[in-house]
Amino acid sequence: MSDAQQKLQKLEEAGILEKKQFTAEELALVAKISDEEVAVLIQLRQKLGAPADDKKHIRPNIFV
Repeated sequence: MSDAQQKLQKLEEAGILEKKQFTAEELALVAKISDEEVAVLIQLRQKLGAPADDKKHIRPNIFV
């Protein structure tokens, strides 16, 4: 698995995004973020808790 795929998998497992809702071009941009940025997004999701049930369809849902 490539580094980009690992980043996307981590973000998806953390509930930050769903790959199926992004175009290939959008996923390529997301894959370019640094490992530190991925870690910050995951920490932020954990601190905010899970999104409301009626907002789970919105991705990314960090601030929802």
